[in-house]
Amino acid sequence: MKKSLKKISSLVLTFAVLLTGILFVPQAGSAAEAAAVYYLPSSYKNMVFYAAPDDLPATFVTLRVCRKGSSKKPRPSSIQALTSSDSSIARPYINKDGDIRVYFFKKAGTADITFQIGSQKLKSTITVKNYSNPLRSFKVGKKNFTSRFQSATECNYFHSSTLKNQLVSAKAAKGWKITSMKLQYGSGSYEISSCSKSSFAKKVTFDGDLDYVTFTMRNTKTKAYVTLTWNCIKE
Repeated sequence: MKKSLKKISSLVLTFAVLLTGILFVPQAGSAAEAAAVYYLPSSYKNMVFYAAPDDLPATFVTLRVCRKGSSKKPRPSSIQALTSSDSSIARPYINKDGDIRVYFFKKAGTADITFQIGSQKLKSTITVKNYSNPLRSFKVGKKNFTSRFQSATECNYFHSSTLKNQLVSAKAAKGWKITSMKLQYGSGSYEISSCSKSSFAKKVTFDGDLDYVTFTMRNTKTKAYVTLTWNCIKE
């Protein structure tokens, strides 16, 4: 099952980063790099996320660091003193491409991610909230899968025969909105790339080996996003 293998590979990669702690070790940057002016866009200065649910060891965000007057990002060697005020909540790494990835785990709280480029000190505040089910209801036909997202972001449903004319319906929990979604069913697909819906319903027939429904939810108060996936796997 390609989708399952892809997820397993992603988890293995995440564990490798977390357990080995192998980072890019920056060296002293050039004088020109140190003299340039860098900044974090306002949307990256204060960010809110939900703690990793039971089916994921961690999730991450990539900080966007911009050079004033240019689209260039800083050289990895120029990023110094990268630290977290609480590494049990959020932990930063520099990956092989020189991007700053901040991993957050299952503990709720707030952590400040700080680093220097030359004489400049930059800071991003990460707030992690406890994961909660963003759905009030999720059904496919007569089957109710709402509880499957109580502590997980992905649900696998195995079946042996074609599921004809199934009404896929989703209702957001209080304080949440559906912002995007995609349905893959056999040779067909349906997608809404940007929306703000409290509910959704569509009839489709699931007859493919790896059909799925995936949708992104946004909390209207915290502005945090969660992506949920329902896999319909024909055996």
